[in-house]
Amino acid sequence: MNAYLACFDISDDRIRTRIGRELEHYGMRVQRSVFEISLADPAELTALCARLRDWLEPGDDLRFYCLCAACRKKSHDHQGRRVAYFPAAVVI
Repeated sequence: MNAYLACFDISDDRIRTRIGRELEHYGMRVQRSVFEISLADPAELTALCARLRDWLEPGDDLRFYCLCAACRKKSHDHQGRRVAYFPAAVVI
């Protein structure tokens, strides 16, 4: 599993909403235009980028930053809580 920080600056409300909804399938929104997402492998990131790229207009910006395991262990919010934490399994 690979973790990424996805962030964007998109001027059109419709496109911004569409991309946000798509990214919610892969992780969680942590700010209005910032998501912590988890993908199975680099090929899935390539496919996601290709799909989203088709929706962008000139001047839009969409970025993915890789969050390696060591970096995620050192990452936290202003209250010291872990961020970008994706457990191996969730028991319900």
